[in-house]
Amino acid sequence: MMSNKDQEKIEILEAKIDKLQKSVTRLEKKLSSHIEFIDRVYEPLRSPISKIKNFFG
Repeated sequence: MMSNKDQEKIEILEAKIDKLQKSVTRLEKKLSSHIEFIDRVYEPLRSPISKIKNFFG
């Protein structure tokens, strides 16, 4: 049987895990948004960059 102290430690750890999970989820959303932005910005430049590379390459 677990002591109250052990139970408290488990609850504290669970709270910390929940906090970390929320933080990871928030960061994942930001990163996904940033990647989508980069893709939108880079997409129109792909063809001109390829043409320049072929011209000089």
